Amino acid sequence: MSLTWRARLRQEPRLINVAAWPQLDPLLIPQKRRRIYLRNTRVVRAVLSGEHLATVAEAEGISLGRVTQLLNRCLGGSSDTAPALFQGLVPHQVIANNGAEPARGRFAKLLQDVPGLRVGLDEMLLARLKDKPWAEVPSPSAYHNLFKNLLARANWPLDAYPYTTVSLAYESVRRDLQMRWVMFCQARKSRHVAFTHFPMPSNECWLYDRIEIDEQVIDCEQSTAGVEIRFSDQVPPLRLSRLTVLAAIDAETDCVLGFQLALTSKPNQNYLLALLHQCVTHWSPRALHTEGLELPPGSGFPNLDENLPLPLPRTIAMDNAWMHHAHSVESFVTQELGATLNYGRPKSPTVRRAIETAFNRLNQRLSHRLASTSGSSVTDPKRESAKNRKAVPIISLTQFEDALYVTLADANHRPRAHLGSATPLDVVRHQSERAYLVDVGDDQRQLWNPFHGVEEKVVHDLSKSQRKAYIDFGHLRYKGAGLLALPANETKVLVRYDRRDIRQLEAFRTNGQALGPLFCPGNWRAYAHGIATREYLFKHHRKLIRRSPDPLTEFLYQLRNQLAHPSDVANFLETYQEFVGGFGLPTSLWHQPAPEKGVETRVRAAGPSQSERKVSPDNPVVRRPRYWSTDLNPGGYR
Repeated sequence: MSLTWRARLRQEPRLINVAAWPQLDPLLIPQKRRRIYLRNTRVVRAVLSGEHLATVAEAEGISLGRVTQLLNRCLGGSSDTAPALFQGLVPHQVIANNGAEPARGRFAKLLQDVPGLRVGLDEMLLARLKDKPWAEVPSPSAYHNLFKNLLARANWPLDAYPYTTVSLAYESVRRDLQMRWVMFCQARKSRHVAFTHFPMPSNECWLYDRIEIDEQVIDCEQSTAGVEIRFSDQVPPLRLSRLTVLAAIDAETDCVLGFQLALTSKPNQNYLLALLHQCVTHWSPRALHTEGLELPPGSGFPNLDENLPLPLPRTIAMDNAWMHHAHSVESFVTQELGATLNYGRPKSPTVRRAIETAFNRLNQRLSHRLASTSGSSVTDPKRESAKNRKAVPIISLTQFEDALYVTLADANHRPRAHLGSATPLDVVRHQSERAYLVDVGDDQRQLWNPFHGVEEKVVHDLSKSQRKAYIDFGHLRYKGAGLLALPANETKVLVRYDRRDIRQLEAFRTNGQALGPLFCPGNWRAYAHGIATREYLFKHHRKLIRRSPDPLTEFLYQLRNQLAHPSDVANFLETYQEFVGGFGLPTSLWHQPAPEKGVETRVRAAGPSQSERKVSPDNPVVRRPRYWSTDLNPGGYR
């Protein structure tokens, strides 16, 4: 039978005299628990001397229930066992109970009595936190199996707890796992010092000293809204799945310098180059095509204001993404801009505080205002339902681009507390008037083009008069009249190309003399295309290239007929954007693709193509030989 402290005093009145209790030396109690023990002793002495419980609780600063709990710990318990007395007043002391009823604290006492039990359980958790090769996932079942194994190693008697229970203390083991895992994780985090600042004091940073660039994926799978684009009247609205926003921000003024929207979740280096080019050159304000959206008064970005200086950064901070390490990106930043690339420490996004904060504001004001997630499982309540997935989205890509443009422009006009209630554009204007900024002329900026590249190529068939001289570039032969001006002792030329459109190259001698343009074969000049597109075609669509007289058009038509998934739509839109010359431009400025100027006229004048003619034994196809001569290039060496 369990007794309360009042029932114990009625049964044994002699216990009212605390002086008659077996004494416990306070010096034997650990110092960190001694103060609480002495307080508990004062509480019990005051109550047993006749004071009211409420008076004692108020005097000691504890609750009334805590006073009752202390009295029950030292005087209560089973009627068949002696009370704990002073032992019950020791903080965190496990009180043994030999009664018939289950006693509380048996698991804690078991951890103290069994040698190596507490240490063995903790080693399992610490091995997982330290990522040891032999570490096991700390699940409740694995933790309980280790608990039973350690008891067996210690030769714990089978007639003692926990073998007297059916579950072998499974629930106590599970709760201990949860408590100890949280405690170890918090202790590890408290010892970890996060690197949250860049290695330059903030008082030494000025305008454009540090520009931070990053990307964020936007999920367009939404239950009430989506993103779509209309290609033409013959194609229904196309549904997109994910987009990527690339943004650049000045770390000192918190001003967004520019942004780029990629129609894929995995952008390449061309999008980053377009963003860099947008930040360092002047652009015209974008026209809005969505009703209800208005831009704040004035320019939304520094590159839209002729009175503000354009960035010439000292440091550009990015993470360690693959495209950030591209040779074209590194060469443009270091050689053209004269800046330093800072990739920071791996897995340390807090180093780029400004850009991460800007993306957080973008999420709150635009991208996360609706539930934009495809769900972590088929039963996720945030996942888009099958009914809404079949419906046409209500947000078009043009509307989303306008909303993104207005949101970032409005962020540059909002006052910031850390800027003294000034807007980022005001701070840019203030520092540009008072700080010394290194700048270059507009003529030099006009020459900056991050998409340009230069390579050295070997000229073939230069000495054969019946064949045209050519160079190999991008799996094709480029020919031009300028190659005839190359001296006989020179077999190499320099070619300059644009990564977005490689239909035409500019050839130069090694001494810098211009040789004029070089052109790819006519069946590859229908639409503008870049290096990556041609590499993809020659790697994955060799059969299409061999059989088709116009591989670019047929490839685009093939993508158009395979729009079964949002990822297919993204591939089609990327290709279409490249073919129409709309890379880096909003969709509202895209135009319908058209063949190269003069190609259609020449085709019509020449009559039907060879693929359209009917080939028969009576009407064989006769190919006339074509030659080049010095008449095509007056002033040449031959």
